[in-house]
Amino acid sequence: MLKGKFFLSCVLLCSLITVQAQTPNLKKLTKKQEDNLYLNKPLSERVRKFKKEVIKSWDKVFVDFTDNDVFLTAGINFSKQNIKAGGYNAPFNYDLSDYNKNVFKPGYYAGFTVDGKFKQNHAYSFAFCLNKIATGTNYKDAGTLAPFIGSFSHFKADDQFFTLSIAAHYKKLIPITDTAKYKFYVIAGPSLDTRLSGQGADNLVNNNYQRFMLKADIGLAFDNKSYYTLFLHYRQGINSITKSPISTNMNSLELGMKIKASDVF
Repeated sequence: MLKGKFFLSCVLLCSLITVQAQTPNLKKLTKKQEDNLYLNKPLSERVRKFKKEVIKSWDKVFVDFTDNDVFLTAGINFSKQNIKAGGYNAPFNYDLSDYNKNVFKPGYYAGFTVDGKFKQNHAYSFAFCLNKIATGTNYKDAGTLAPFIGSFSHFKADDQFFTLSIAAHYKKLIPITDTAKYKFYVIAGPSLDTRLSGQGADNLVNNNYQRFMLKADIGLAFDNKSYYTLFLHYRQGINSITKSPISTNMNSLELGMKIKASDVF
């Protein structure tokens, strides 16, 4: 009987020693060993862990987005180009009595915006819009051949085209009313327009137009109890939308409204 108990104790002791030997001591692993353990995990598990860490880091800075943060937006825009031909020479002559229209012409746009807060305190929005641009054209250095020809230019500006606009705006609340009901904001930030339409046939000869237009935006917004928001933006062109030696600066005034996407869908 005593021998049986002794034998059983030896078996249990050997089993315990074997289990302890097979269990890695993670506290004593080197950094390299820990990296190897991580890399040996399935790719799907590593991707899930990385995604979780990115979202966690994002949430520390940006507030979680909900359906109430996505808005549909639409409105009307008024645009004008200020043009300096800068000695541009081409085998074309355009009578500016037909083309020089120093006015803001109306177009339209539609898209969506995403509102949020940076570090819980600073309101901002991202906007993505498709724009139909119709512009007036103000030639500032027209040529003349009096008394035979009046004002003319070798360059004919494209005044009808589509763009895709991406904007990032900072929103500053103006506490002039009961902000629980009505909110007024000053809005400012950059926007980038990508031209989607091709150039006119005459401009294709020398590829006169740029693809991208950088603008600085400033404006006001009125939020009516979160039912809808009305806004007015002025967009000042920063770079020329045409290539050297032609300098063309385009400015726009936008009037629009946005509503929650969740109220529509």
